Amino acid sequence: MAGFKNVRSLVDSLTDSGKTWISTFRKALSASATVTGQWYDYSYASGNPIPNYYAASPLTAATLEREKGIILPRLTSSEKLFIHRTNVMSAAASATSTTNQIQPLFLMDYLLYYPFVDMDDAGSDQVMDNTITLPRYDDGVGVQMMVVAQAPTVGGGRFTIVYTDTDDVQQTTTSMFCGAAQPAGALVNAVVGTGGLTPFVPLVAGSKGVKNVVSVNFSVANGGLCSVVLVRPLWNTQIIEESRRTTAGTLESFGDCVEKEAMSLYGGIVEVKHDAFLGFIGRGVSGSLASSVLVGTIETVWG
Repeated sequence: MAGFKNVRSLVDSLTDSGKTWISTFRKALSASATVTGQWYDYSYASGNPIPNYYAASPLTAATLEREKGIILPRLTSSEKLFIHRTNVMSAAASATSTTNQIQPLFLMDYLLYYPFVDMDDAGSDQVMDNTITLPRYDDGVGVQMMVVAQAPTVGGGRFTIVYTDTDDVQQTTTSMFCGAAQPAGALVNAVVGTGGLTPFVPLVAGSKGVKNVVSVNFSVANGGLCSVVLVRPLWNTQIIEESRRTTAGTLESFGDCVEKEAMSLYGGIVEVKHDAFLGFIGRGVSGSLASSVLVGTIETVWG
């Protein structure tokens, strides 16, 4: 087992050795409505940890500080950190809200971002500065791209991205469609039309991942600004119910916390690299995520 000799050594780290850590998070979305089916970058929302606005020099590759993501323990260079368990729940925007239920979530390591791409600059190649390279997963395997709105969009734009794949070959994505008007923090891209919103930009067939972004071209203006973000998905879960309370009668509480534990579900554990910046993205399947709250814990273990 990666990082441990056997299950017994994992259990020892969780119990007798004290090599475990519980991280908390609470992210509160703004009142700006998101599109039904839209993915949203919770790192952009206020709360704990502090919001990440992808603020750096335009079109220049930049990294995020680990201390500004979900807090993780600092380890020695010889130790490895793993996700053991997550507990996640979504607090409803109101006592009658049902729009946050059935919400899939990805927990990811945010590796590199290219901020302030002008989505109104139609027809031009916006070329990136790649002086800074991937700080982790430097071979690019498993690394995905997502496009996050840094300002409210008008919607309806189209764009392509030129990227360098794991074989150091430049590839050009299919033409991506931007969904309807979206708030800052929303992931703007759909597959080829107004439906089928996806969190990650589909790569060219055969690509194993992304090393860097070369350029972005908006063939049709979309309005607003965006950041192209390179991420490594680590863990996924799903909120089934919203947590809320009735306003009359017996004032019952509804909704539960979703627990996911690595060994019982996967028979293994997921490594979190040193200096990782962890954050979630979620999808509003039943309606807008506006004014909702995502809260929970991540339990990690090391050996």
